[in-house]
Amino acid sequence: MNESIWPNDEKTGELLGKAKAGNTEAVDQLLQRHRNALHRMIEMRLDQRVTKRVDVSDILQDVLIEASRRLQGYLDSPPMAFHLWIRQIARDRIIDAHRRHAV
Repeated sequence: MNESIWPNDEKTGELLGKAKAGNTEAVDQLLQRHRNALHRMIEMRLDQRVTKRVDVSDILQDVLIEASRRLQGYLDSPPMAFHLWIRQIARDRIIDAHRRHAV
């Protein structure tokens, strides 16, 4: 069976509901659930020229901060599944890192 690396199940939906209700612990848990998948994604997609200048964990931290900052907007009107939304933020940060650090 080909399982996705992204946690996208009932628990994610439950955490999204709690986060929308203002539960900050649920926000932390939600982002933590996606941390490993995001790390793997960034690690796989980051060019070696970039990894010589910036650490994967630094980009991951930027992604989590940005997701936390933009989460309320997502919760108010989710344009797509949460894992796709947070993956798009990661993709944007990877592109930014390549622009800034690839030589």
